[in-house]
Amino acid sequence: MAVLDTSYARSTALQAFVKRIWPQCGSAELKPLSGDASLRRYFRIGGRVAVDAPPQTQKNAEFIDIASRLRQVGLRGPHIFAADLGQGFMLLEDVGDRVFAGAAQGTEQERYYLKAAALLPQLAKVRIAQLPRFDEAFMQQELDIMRKWLLSSALQLQLSATQQHVLDTACTALCARISAMPYCAMHRDFHCRNLQVLPDDSLCVLDFQDMVVGPCAYDVASLVYDCYVKLPQALIDKLIVLTWRRYQALGVLSGAVSLYEFKIMVLCCALQRHLKVLGIFNRLLLRDGKRGYLKDLPRVMNYTLDECVQLSEFAVLGELLQSIVVPALTHYLQGQGIQVS
Repeated sequence: MAVLDTSYARSTALQAFVKRIWPQCGSAELKPLSGDASLRRYFRIGGRVAVDAPPQTQKNAEFIDIASRLRQVGLRGPHIFAADLGQGFMLLEDVGDRVFAGAAQGTEQERYYLKAAALLPQLAKVRIAQLPRFDEAFMQQELDIMRKWLLSSALQLQLSATQQHVLDTACTALCARISAMPYCAMHRDFHCRNLQVLPDDSLCVLDFQDMVVGPCAYDVASLVYDCYVKLPQALIDKLIVLTWRRYQALGVLSGAVSLYEFKIMVLCCALQRHLKVLGIFNRLLLRDGKRGYLKDLPRVMNYTLDECVQLSEFAVLGELLQSIVVPALTHYLQGQGIQVS
């Protein structure tokens, strides 16, 4: 009941905030929108979107700062009309209901993914001063999410000393590999659910408050090896080639970096990301009560296994996952009512 009371109190305070700074909304009421994987809540009101983003957990100042940085390089994010950082309230532009994930399907899939990939060089040009650095320690913290929420909390696995050594050695090598890549501004969650199609058919970037300085291959890995959709290999290859050429023209990559080397960079970033997501999707269930992400776990695990095959130095990690984690995950998901093919 305390949680419900807190939610109601914050909704009431959010409505008062909106009416105070935008009296033109009149008697309009908050209408809930579907949320995301965070603790933020979104509401439509009078043609705009009110956001409840508790300041104890949400990066509201970063959201406002990075929205400005995106505009400076010609990228669209939701316009911010007003914010109360103390309470964690914002009033944003309503960018509509046409989500990229819904638009980029069937015969339109390639066209929209080409649009999305065309944003990557602009993202790379975002001013990086004061952004956190996605260094080896940062990557290891993310991999710890997998250790805690997948292996321990969800599957209740206890690895032997040998198995733990295999996992730790692979994670250390992976982080070292990624940290040696060229760095630039990195969205950190650039995928089909964080892009919106605007009325003029251009794309609006969402959920950018976690932007960091990171490996240039990460955002393209997030896009082409999307945790929510499996793209055709021909389209994946096309998007990687285009990004490689654009990054070389921009100077993000030197001319000495071959296409093969860039593809390996993308696979390494994808492997680190997917290992993290295996933990995050379980955390969303076990900590936050959000079941909707469980159905995507088989896809993410399949990505992870495939990346371990393609990156020969991580073959032993793939064998560990295949022999110990996959059977436990399959049993766990079946117990949650998720069919694993």
